[in-house]
Amino acid sequence: MFSKQCKSHLSDVNETALQHMLQALKVAVKLQLLVPVIIIHSVAPRYFTKTTTNVLQKILENRHELDNK
Repeated sequence: MFSKQCKSHLSDVNETALQHMLQALKVAVKLQLLVPVIIIHSVAPRYFTKTTTNVLQKILENRHELDNK
């Protein structure tokens, strides 16, 4: 069902296909929720001054933690 490249990637990140899908969907939802924040910040920079940076850093930290398991 999965190509060698897909299997290799799943092995590299030490996740099953379902785990990988759920992690990717979590990130996708978080990024989608950031879109309105970024739009508001673009027209009114005093709002959400660190929100996007903080969320992106948290996403990367979580990914790093998963990579080190």
